[in-house]
Amino acid sequence: MIEVGGLKVDANELGRLLETHDGVAEAACVGAPDGVHAYVVVAPDTRATDILEADLKGLVRREVGPGAVPQEVRFLSALPRTKGGAVIRRILRKVAAGDLSNLGDPAGLADPGVLDELLKKPATV
Repeated sequence: MIEVGGLKVDANELGRLLETHDGVAEAACVGAPDGVHAYVVVAPDTRATDILEADLKGLVRREVGPGAVPQEVRFLSALPRTKGGAVIRRILRKVAAGDLSNLGDPAGLADPGVLDELLKKPATV
């Protein structure tokens, strides 16, 4: 659960809501001190653009409310997962909070390259 402006939002539900968009293959949302952050893997043949970001924020605004709109939508090639396939939300929460220390051993990730991608400053879309 994420508490934003007195509103309690289920992070998993927000991720599933974003995944209903045709341009999204996968999504995960986490809470940070400044609000909700969304991490999105775009669907094949879809480009990560400002328009897609605005569409996703609009979808959340319409379906959940303005308090749940992500402060940031970050497009990634893949979400950080364990070798067993579970999304490692702890890493996403730390990145959203700006705490890039002690993210864990990249060898424990299914795709260690995702960690490098998360550590790079996001490019503007």
